[in-house]
Amino acid sequence: MTDQAKGLLLTALGVLLVVPDSLFVRLVQADILTIIFCRALFAGSMILLGVTLFHRRGTITTFRALGPYGVMFAVFMSVGTFCFLAAVRNTSVANALFIVSTSPVFAAIASRVVLGEPFTRRLLWTTIAALFGIAVITIGSVGNEHASWKGDLLAIGAAASLACSFTTARAFRHVSMVPATAIGYLLTAAVSFPFAAPYSLMGIEWIYLAVLGVFFIPLGTSLMAMGPRYITAPEVSLLLLLEAVLAPLLVWYVLAEYPGNWALIGGAIVIGTLFISNIVGLRRAKRS
Repeated sequence: MTDQAKGLLLTALGVLLVVPDSLFVRLVQADILTIIFCRALFAGSMILLGVTLFHRRGTITTFRALGPYGVMFAVFMSVGTFCFLAAVRNTSVANALFIVSTSPVFAAIASRVVLGEPFTRRLLWTTIAALFGIAVITIGSVGNEHASWKGDLLAIGAAASLACSFTTARAFRHVSMVPATAIGYLLTAAVSFPFAAPYSLMGIEWIYLAVLGVFFIPLGTSLMAMGPRYITAPEVSLLLLLEAVLAPLLVWYVLAEYPGNWALIGGAIVIGTLFISNIVGLRRAKRS
């Protein structure tokens, strides 16, 4: 198997594993802070266990090697987790995922400001079109029983936080951020713990969160973190769009949550823009 095929397979499997995330969050009726606590605790513990088993005696050295950039990555990831899960509970899943899928655009802006990377004409038009799509989605939230502009704003916060974590990882690319991912989840669990009420969960809800936190999230996150080692950033971005398409369809099928015409139009603008932009970027990368 070639490196490209390996990278495509790892990233695609990782994306498919996180697709049920939004559905499981909707199926649990507990308050959002309880969901955040349990999901983060399970995921963080599993990733920490995996890192410990992989590095064994070198585990402490691995965490020390993260330095301040690792701490920044963990903090941005924690904020992004709060914003994303709160967005899923306060607006439609389609709105949340369509908006969060624009995180590469915010990452390009952050990379320009922080790392001084060039902001090309392609990225400029991509940013304008993506922001227009977000505006269409937010306008459609007015009068939609499943959507809310407040949830849309939380989704924008999630996209920006994820973008900052991507930029931090790029600035310190020679060090794996998988251990920092564990820190980010455990930090999220620690912050939400005083406000969580895990005793209020029903038996089936514990199963939902356990399956999500023990299996889907840590395995999907780890596979997606491995993919960029073998394929280019545009290829990774194209595969990440799968979640923005498949997760709303899954929620629509299971819970009959129709996103609304405005969300579908805005989502088509966002997904179409990112798809075309990444295809163009991929072709230019191959030429060079």
